[in-house]
Amino acid sequence: MSQLKVLPIISVVALTAFLLLSPFAASAAGATVSVKTDQASYSGVTSFTVFGTVSPSPTTSGTEIVIKVLTPAGATVIYTETTVSTSGSFTDTFVTGGPNWIMGTYTVNATYSYGTVSGSATTTFAYTTQSVSGGGLSQAEINYINSTLASISSQVTSLSSAVTSLQSGQTSQGAQISSISSTLTSLSGTVAAMQTSLSGMSGTITTINTNVGSVQTTLQSLTPALQNAGQTQTYVLVVAVLTAITLVLVLAVLVRRLS
Repeated sequence: MSQLKVLPIISVVALTAFLLLSPFAASAAGATVSVKTDQASYSGVTSFTVFGTVSPSPTTSGTEIVIKVLTPAGATVIYTETTVSTSGSFTDTFVTGGPNWIMGTYTVNATYSYGTVSGSATTTFAYTTQSVSGGGLSQAEINYINSTLASISSQVTSLSSAVTSLQSGQTSQGAQISSISSTLTSLSGTVAAMQTSLSGMSGTITTINTNVGSVQTTLQSLTPALQNAGQTQTYVLVVAVLTAITLVLVLAVLVRRLS
């Protein structure tokens, strides 16, 4: 009898749990994700493609799926976000090889999440290094190195051209500075010559002033005698003659200095 009483209780509990958990189950709907690579194995440095589908497909463009590539040791060597089309497909291309790539089986993980819909899928591929005869590098790695060296060489050439252009500009500026310096030196000499000429003229003007003062003194000494003799007109004439002589002397000296 006790077992018969327990069964209805279990049924009620199960029904209640189903009713309570069913909304959460509906809100956490899953997405079906598939992922593959274009080849099962790769070697050296080469490109490979990862592609797959998502169902249900996103209703808006620009929705992304996260793609990770893990080494056999579990280290991430590729991590990117790739766009999923509205039809539900995605594809992306990468390159194998590099300092972190080791020989073994690699795992590709594609994780999708859009709103309340999410899902993920994985696939694997094998990776090996392929050495050329007598060397430790594969042909693909050698091609990759040559391509990198060519890119570096192009950048060095561009840099060299920029340096040459800069040096040319500096040479032109140096010539302009030299020309300005020469002009300033010439101007300095001209100013010095003018200063010397002005100093000589200053001495000449001082001499003329002295002569004029001597003439004025002479005139002053003659004034009483002329006044005593009552020869006013003669005094005026003498003054005029002496003044004319003084002006002639001044002009002669100035003309000589200026010439």
